[in-house]
Amino acid sequence: MWTNILPILLNAVYCVVLNLDIYTDRARMPDGGIREWKRSPLTRLNISGQSAFAYLQLILVAISVITSVLLLVGVKNNIVRYVQIISTIASTVVFIVIMILTGNSHVNYA
Repeated sequence: MWTNILPILLNAVYCVVLNLDIYTDRARMPDGGIREWKRSPLTRLNISGQSAFAYLQLILVAISVITSVLLLVGVKNNIVRYVQIISTIASTVVFIVIMILTGNSHVNYA
């Protein structure tokens, strides 16, 4: 049972972290002042033009959660179990890639 609940919790944590404003972008304004923006990883993905990773993450989260719910309600199929495991692993990998990409992206305001 815990092996079916864990992917749901992991994917919920991934979604929350991707929407938290954890990055700060700073830019020098024409008047000489500095302006700061708090940005989430998803916002940084959109700004850098790599929003395909966000859609891929969303699809993998949906597949993982749906298969986990199917296993919780009693579907006893090995194919569903394999799909759940593969989608959870893929979701974790894409989450790590997103965090690496957004951590290394620096927005230039020119």
